[in-house]
Amino acid sequence: MLNKEHYETVDKIKFELEKIRPKLIEDGGNIEFINYKDGILKVRFLGECAHCELSHITLKYAIEKKIKEKIPEVEKVLEVKMSIV
Repeated sequence: MLNKEHYETVDKIKFELEKIRPKLIEDGGNIEFINYKDGILKVRFLGECAHCELSHITLKYAIEKKIKEKIPEVEKVLEVKMSIV
């Protein structure tokens, strides 16, 4: 069962993603919050970021680093690839 702290953490995550988003948009991309559970944040890159060969570097050394600094409850940030149906 999800508690108040979980929802507060999700709100903090979304707030931090909003601060990261303008730089990604400037480069033709974006980021989408997918899920947060058990210390793991899942995000999806959109636009140019979804196809960028360097997105794993952006994820690890920009997004994950910044999120973990601001929100210690987040232990890891993973990318969820967009599936084509």
